Amino acid sequence: MSQTGKAAIWKGRYNIEIQELPIPEVREDGLLLKVEAAGICGTDGHLIQDNPPYPAIMCHEVTGTIVSMGSKANKSLNVFGGPLSEGDRIVLYPWITCGKCAGCLSSRPGTCTVCDNSFVYGVPYSKLGLEGKETISSNISNWPYFMGGFAEYVYVFPETYVWKVPDSMPSDIAVLLDPMAVAMRALELTLTGPGIMEAGLTTDSRVVIIGSGQVGVLSALLARLMGARQVIMIGSRETRLRLTKEIAASDHIIDYHQYSRQERIDKVRDLTSGGADVVIQCSNNVDTFVDGLEMMRRMGTFVEVGNMVNQGREVSFDPARLVCSKHARILGMSANHPAAFNKAFGILERHEALGLEKMFTHKTNLQGLLETLKKMNDHDYLKGIVHP
Repeated sequence: MSQTGKAAIWKGRYNIEIQELPIPEVREDGLLLKVEAAGICGTDGHLIQDNPPYPAIMCHEVTGTIVSMGSKANKSLNVFGGPLSEGDRIVLYPWITCGKCAGCLSSRPGTCTVCDNSFVYGVPYSKLGLEGKETISSNISNWPYFMGGFAEYVYVFPETYVWKVPDSMPSDIAVLLDPMAVAMRALELTLTGPGIMEAGLTTDSRVVIIGSGQVGVLSALLARLMGARQVIMIGSRETRLRLTKEIAASDHIIDYHQYSRQERIDKVRDLTSGGADVVIQCSNNVDTFVDGLEMMRRMGTFVEVGNMVNQGREVSFDPARLVCSKHARILGMSANHPAAFNKAFGILERHEALGLEKMFTHKTNLQGLLETLKKMNDHDYLKGIVHP
């Protein structure tokens, strides 16, 4: 192994420099990955438009091969499918939580966004918008230097949840774990228990997905796999809508830009015989929150996934008509947990039958990363992947 490795350093707004960083010595409770695939998340597209608190490496969707491993790593890591050995491939759950704060103690182990002392691979803590303190700095000046996926290596800290990737699963598929898990959690939230009157996801459900980005496409796929009677996608960009049809077999595709707001609402009501049982809002657009409530039937379930980064933007609506009169079940989503990731991993194991390789419309290396990030709003972009 060489003494240094390349990394794409985020230094400022649309400013990335390729640098050599020292390869860290592995401590007894950690391991070092040689990155094989790094997924470009919408979060990376938002981060690159801003300045970092210090030079850092972005990317939290990481799959790689273990090249060096501490003697106690199998005990310090939370391993699905283990034990691990050098040469194994793994994919990461990006959050490390403390397990001791009030948020952790009242939630499932590893639940993200509730911990006051968490670390996220590829995202400096101050950019998370959470209270609490930075337990591990993502500053590239600090050991172990490689703490994000847009690099040749990533250091894996103790208490990280990881999945051992089988030989039958390409790294390009394994790296879809994070967006698939977000979609999985959104679908989990639509489920209800026996005797609950409010509409949840069943084999008789009419489901509307708003937003044809990567999470929207995967949510449509999961709704289909979980037995929904009807799946309707509302989105934009020809490539994304085509892939929604190919990957998720959506029953109806509504191009956001070909219809007026009222026409979209009326079309959904017509297709669903009065309104959707379940609406999952995956678009980064605050106005579509109200659109979704209009499209949902009485006693329906609404899950808001897409507006995590739109803090400060407001919409106005009639809560008496759209919430109380409809007896709406509205669920916001930010917290996720390793159990949902494990369910998502099970879906990835069926990748050949599902055509998940079609998700990647743009592939690049570290040198082409910045240009690919700039293409995220192009009409033919769905998801990018980096092979360092």
